[in-house]
Amino acid sequence: MYRTARLIGVFLTFPCAALADNWPGWRGPGNCGISAETDLPLTWSRDKNVRWKVAVPGAGVSAPVVWDDHIFLTASDGRLNDRLHVLCYHRADGRLLWQTRLFGSAPTDMYAPGGMAVPTPATDGKAVFVLFGTGELAALDFAGRPLWIRSLAEEYGPFRNRWGMGASPILHDNTLYVQVDHWSQSYLLAVDPQTGVNRWKADRPGAVNWSSPLVVKAKGRTEIVTIGTHFVRSYAPADGKELWHVGGTHQQCIPSPVALGDLVFACSGDNTMAIRLDGGAGDLSASHVVWKNKRAAAFMPSPLLYADRLFIPADRSFVTCLEARTGKQVWKERVGEHFYASPVGGAGRVYFAMKEGTVKVIRADSEFEILAENDMGESLVASPAISGGQIFVRGEKHLFCIGK
Repeated sequence: MYRTARLIGVFLTFPCAALADNWPGWRGPGNCGISAETDLPLTWSRDKNVRWKVAVPGAGVSAPVVWDDHIFLTASDGRLNDRLHVLCYHRADGRLLWQTRLFGSAPTDMYAPGGMAVPTPATDGKAVFVLFGTGELAALDFAGRPLWIRSLAEEYGPFRNRWGMGASPILHDNTLYVQVDHWSQSYLLAVDPQTGVNRWKADRPGAVNWSSPLVVKAKGRTEIVTIGTHFVRSYAPADGKELWHVGGTHQQCIPSPVALGDLVFACSGDNTMAIRLDGGAGDLSASHVVWKNKRAAAFMPSPLLYADRLFIPADRSFVTCLEARTGKQVWKERVGEHFYASPVGGAGRVYFAMKEGTVKVIRADSEFEILAENDMGESLVASPAISGGQIFVRGEKHLFCIGK
């Protein structure tokens, strides 16, 4: 149902200057987790090399999204976590520019630290698009005013998965893609970002998953690749028709896919595999799996593809580095404690945010080397964002700006 925003309040001031190198959605530009910047912070602590630190209300593990001087976050609170927050901070000093509050229509099961605010927002520089575990999908302008709001729960039924909605909305080529995999009928939506109206809805087989889709282009064809129950599936952006599928994933999947040229990589609790993209159709399980590695798997974090290597954090302690095109193991080393956040890369380094509160930095190379261990003083579950020579880290209670 489309409806007028039900607001508690909108608090406004107005931003000014612009900066380059935006981080516009889940895993940044192209949803790949990579920044092209070369001058990034390496070492910091709770108070050293921290430009600012601000308290964030409520629960939430959505990652920060950055566009020019705007930093967007979502959060939720209340007895049922059905009070929803969209927050915008100024990158210069962390001051709150505005906060828009919405009511959730259908609170559901959740991962407690995330509340109903696990999906990461997306922005095109004109509007910010948010999704909550209550089913609310909304667009707000850069002053915090709602442009449109939908309740997917009222339209298609509440989200039914035991740890809440985890998939982030993905904005590509003026279309917003939303993957909803749960115990009821799963589906993939293509939404007009200006109006909030569906361009199409594709029902999907499968059950509970928390993976976000990836838009890729190979051999002249653009497709939407999704990871779900037992299968990787690809869809046509024009009409949502399924193009192909490949079997071999876990029953319940959280990591998002990544791509390199004509290869797309799917990681789940069972394995990591590379699938060739060449315009094929139908069941490609026997013909298009280039390699599969059962010793390199992750249940929660997404892999990072950087410098032709895959960096795959297992849920506990170990990171495996593979040659992306062959699947050959380069190294496997113990890096830290628990990986919930997905890694990001830049300046020849990989940044891992650890649940125990440390950001560990390794060299993105064939030789394993830990370059830094940075204590943040609170649990880290959200993935970091990189923009303008700064790293934005969301902790359990604070948002940090690291750098100059």
